[in-house]
Amino acid sequence: MSSIVEKPHASAESLKLDMSQRERLTSLASSKNCTPDFLVQEAIERYLRAEEAQQTLMKSVDDSVAHFEATGLHITLDEFKAWTKAVQSNRDATPPACHV
Repeated sequence: MSSIVEKPHASAESLKLDMSQRERLTSLASSKNCTPDFLVQEAIERYLRAEEAQQTLMKSVDDSVAHFEATGLHITLDEFKAWTKAVQSNRDATPPACHV
């Protein structure tokens, strides 16, 4: 049984850079001993991951607000501050219970 590793299919995309950006990219690629194309792909991957993480965070915030609006459950700022202070000396400090 042979084990063949397939690379994901890539498509060519066009990217317009001004001369300064192109020179900076080429210089950086040279200093890192890689291709400008590799740096562009790396930058896009980082951007996509950051944006996806931001979207996940915003969905969590929206879900939390919807839950609060539906139930009224919350903790006060003073309760939160007291808990964070307790966590500094005891990482297992019990968080405050939510209430209406």
